[in-house]
Amino acid sequence: MTDTDQGSADQTEGGPVAVRLRGIYTTALTRLLGEAGHEVVQASPAIRRRFDREFEDAPFDVTCETGPDGQGVALHGDPEAVATLREDLLVAVDTMAWTDPVPSGAVAHGRVTETLGGGAVVELGVDAPGGHDATGYLPYSETGDRVETGDDCVVQVARATAPWDDDRPELTTQLRARSGLGDLVRGRSETRVRGGDDAAARELAGMTDLLDTDTPDGWGIEWNRAAPEAGLDALRAALERAGARAETIDEVVAEPPAAPAIATEPATAWVWFGRASRFALDDHRRAVTSTMPGHHRTKAASSAASSGVDLAEALCTFDEAGAKTKTSSRSRSSPSSSDRRRETGSASPTGSRTAGSSRWGVGR
Repeated sequence: MTDTDQGSADQTEGGPVAVRLRGIYTTALTRLLGEAGHEVVQASPAIRRRFDREFEDAPFDVTCETGPDGQGVALHGDPEAVATLREDLLVAVDTMAWTDPVPSGAVAHGRVTETLGGGAVVELGVDAPGGHDATGYLPYSETGDRVETGDDCVVQVARATAPWDDDRPELTTQLRARSGLGDLVRGRSETRVRGGDDAAARELAGMTDLLDTDTPDGWGIEWNRAAPEAGLDALRAALERAGARAETIDEVVAEPPAAPAIATEPATAWVWFGRASRFALDDHRRAVTSTMPGHHRTKAASSAASSGVDLAEALCTFDEAGAKTKTSSRSRSSPSSSDRRRETGSASPTGSRTAGSSRWGVGR
């Protein structure tokens, strides 16, 4: 770990955005957003192999992941940065975008309006599209206490839901202040590291005290997988951002339950890609690596279809127009010499007969 400045991910309005990409659109969006002047950080191993450039393990302003059913992407993070990327992702006439009134990470005083078999419906005190109050679903496994209809509780949106999805946002009572490299978790005191190499995790946990950053009382640090590779300046900046967010959450928690206080500083936006949009993203991906026609449309269909796309692109090469130009020798239909020997019952190169033949050379 080196003490190099990897950026604080402080995004200025209209300026470059540090974005972390995951999902089926990652290759296309890495190229698209890179050309728009944004910085892709914490890139996956596949992206690092595919692009001939370096990617920093720095904090991000926005995380971008595939949405439900592969129909689009979810943007989550700094409000100004989310707004910037939302506009930059309008790649075709059938791209549609929404800002979520109940973003991931939002913290609110909620009231239980209904109890179901596995959880409770909680009214969040914020207007949803259509003029009705937004509600969320709180699984019983995400709350330490039993809840009943009419109970007040402080909840956080653990998973927002897309406009084209019928589910309610998923809630939790475990409050987190997120940053690009880790979280502060309310009610903890120790430092933890999620995943990664055990030795690197122990080193990071031990070096956290050297960051000289005050953690709000009642909050513990939980670093993510990319943190052990980041520099001290980047870790310090991430912890400062999480600390500021934790203080905002504490202010909301301190409000009386009747107050309509809600902390929505992290923004969530949804971008839906239609047919023309996915073809446009195919073109971006094709400029980087061999891409079959309809790559993203097929990928979004199902997991089996997605695997089929991976197989086709592993066995075939496609030109800039998407036409197949070459087939791997592994996919040729002509039988190999050993296949022909098995079919005809001829002797193997060692002189012995193959298992599929009789002594007369006739297949059984």
